[in-house]
Amino acid sequence: MSTVADAEKQQAQDQKSQKLQQQYNQYQQLLTELQSQVSALASQIQEHVIVDKSLTSIPPEKREGRKCFKMIGGVLVEKTIDEVIKILDHDMKALTENKKSLEDEFTKKKKEMETWMSSNNVKIIRN
Repeated sequence: MSTVADAEKQQAQDQKSQKLQQQYNQYQQLLTELQSQVSALASQIQEHVIVDKSLTSIPPEKREGRKCFKMIGGVLVEKTIDEVIKILDHDMKALTENKKSLEDEFTKKKKEMETWMSSNNVKIIRN
């Protein structure tokens, strides 16, 4: 009879371990997705900075009347340099805010994961 009880305890322990492993994997996947989104936004911000520096390096008197093209939703749109500089500034502010909110969410989820790990006594074992 004790072997049946031991088998049931072992099965319950295995189920708990599998549940914990699934939860850990979900946390890891979420953190990886957030990190990749932050990296993508950082790359976009860097591209915007490069274009902004290129355009603002042109003296204001030489900007007047010059055409500038901006890709908007897959369509190339003709604008003036000053219009594009304003659009870039607005876009960079929005991207920076989005990046900050994603970084905050990443930090929050990482702390949540660490709390979950300590409360469930989860330890990482690497091979």
